[in-house]
Amino acid sequence: MSERKVIPFNQSGSFYFNQGLKKIEQKKKRDALKSFERAYDIDNNNLAYLSQYVYLLAENGRQAEAEYLLINKFIQHQYDAEFYFILSQLFVITNDPNKSFLFGVEYAKHFPEAGYDEELEKLFDLAIEDEDEVEKESERFVSHHIFQHLFMNARIDEALEYLSMLPVSLQEERSFRNLKAMAYLFLNKFDEAYEILDTLLKENKTDMHALSHLTLLYYHTGQQSKYESYLKKLEVVEPLDDDSRFKVGLVLNFLKQYSRSYELLFPLYKNQQFISFQLLHALSHASYHIGNSAEAEMFWQKMQNFHKVNELYSPWKKQEASDAISDIAHVYLHNDDVHMRLLGLYKINLVKPKDAVLGHPVWETIEQLDDYEKLYVTFLFQGVKLVRLGKMHNGLEIMSAVGYEGEEDRLQWIDTFHLLYEKIKEYEDVSSLVAATLYLYPKGRKITKKAMTEQFEITSYRLNKAIDIIKQI
Repeated sequence: MSERKVIPFNQSGSFYFNQGLKKIEQKKKRDALKSFERAYDIDNNNLAYLSQYVYLLAENGRQAEAEYLLINKFIQHQYDAEFYFILSQLFVITNDPNKSFLFGVEYAKHFPEAGYDEELEKLFDLAIEDEDEVEKESERFVSHHIFQHLFMNARIDEALEYLSMLPVSLQEERSFRNLKAMAYLFLNKFDEAYEILDTLLKENKTDMHALSHLTLLYYHTGQQSKYESYLKKLEVVEPLDDDSRFKVGLVLNFLKQYSRSYELLFPLYKNQQFISFQLLHALSHASYHIGNSAEAEMFWQKMQNFHKVNELYSPWKKQEASDAISDIAHVYLHNDDVHMRLLGLYKINLVKPKDAVLGHPVWETIEQLDDYEKLYVTFLFQGVKLVRLGKMHNGLEIMSAVGYEGEEDRLQWIDTFHLLYEKIKEYEDVSSLVAATLYLYPKGRKITKKAMTEQFEITSYRLNKAIDIIKQI
């Protein structure tokens, strides 16, 4: 009996798309979502597939994911005006009439023949009297929304490029000049940011956005007296509107002024204003640091609906990391032995998340260390390439990868490394020298040459040569 010939069955995107439409008719929205997802995966540039996919995502409780995906595709398609309609419809589904209306106005402006303006008037039961003013407001809102999407996803260069594409009249508005200054600030272009902010505050000294950004600038540039002066203004002045309250609350949260940040931001959450990743992230940290851990966890969980973030970056995990850094600094960085201090810096580098060290009081201790240890700090935290300390660090990493993480083993390698470097500067086989160090200094363990060659994946020749080198020093 001959074997049956297997004929591959590759369905097209249209097959799954039509299947999804049938599932909708059958009121099987979860099954429809799967079909639309498969159609979208096959051709993710087909706007019909994309629109149905995001609509079903939203209807299945995944609103944040739907908006994120759709705006990303909008940007990828070079801001194709067809997307305004899809976004408007998406916000109808997510019950956000303001966004639906304003994105809809943008669509109607680009495609007047479609008659969507009349549909909007019926949908929202209103009569548009001043079309020019409504169109300006929609352009203003949509532009701000797209900028914030790029900015919050660390696409700051793209955000600045997007601003430069807007009409000059819009770029010159205060809110957009503030956005531009904020982008410069986060790109560490402090001179450019200062020029804009200084002008804004000369025009209006009560501009809370400019005041907030300038406070951040002084903080980042280490201008302590100016920073403290502006921080006092932020803490005392009451923002005049919710937008300013939101901005000032976020800045104060970044500056670890958690009580005042909470006072400003919690009412916005309570009134369901500005509900976003930024607001929930800030409230999670503020709640935790004013002693309300349960509320902090609640905000953290709600935040995940907008953007998934590893728990490592939660306020409680960051606090654990901060405490660990403090403990390491206490034990190692105040030690008289330079090798112990180097080991302490290495251990701090291992603490996760790595950014827990930013703004930590440990930097005051590091400032008091010798230049040699400070060089290692630049290697660890600034990515400066160093030959000598780079080899020492590489040896520590090789040991950890094989499973030797004990303090005695690490210190022994640091000691041996420095003796080696004084006597023999030119060597490359760090793995063999680490293995030889462990073999020669077993610390009461039974360590064989065979085990070392297998664990470090080196030959017996390389191991024996490394052992001879260490014995000679």
